[in-house]
Amino acid sequence: MAGQKPTLTLLKTQYTLSYGMRLDRGTASEFAHPHVAVPLPDGTEGGMALHVINGTPEEIKARLLESVDAFFELHADA
Repeated sequence: MAGQKPTLTLLKTQYTLSYGMRLDRGTASEFAHPHVAVPLPDGTEGGMALHVINGTPEEIKARLLESVDAFFELHADA
């Protein structure tokens, strides 16, 4: 259309978030962070730390949401 400036579209980098959750009765050490192998989209293998949160379901949810927020604050430049 005449008189319209072309728009510039910036492509954002795409990412994959890998996660898993499991809710078990009882408590486990929150200080141990075992690592598991994770197959990456490019065919290589990466590592991921498993984190443990103890508490009632409501406490666990609150701490998990805080952890997710902190994770994305650390990776704000992504």
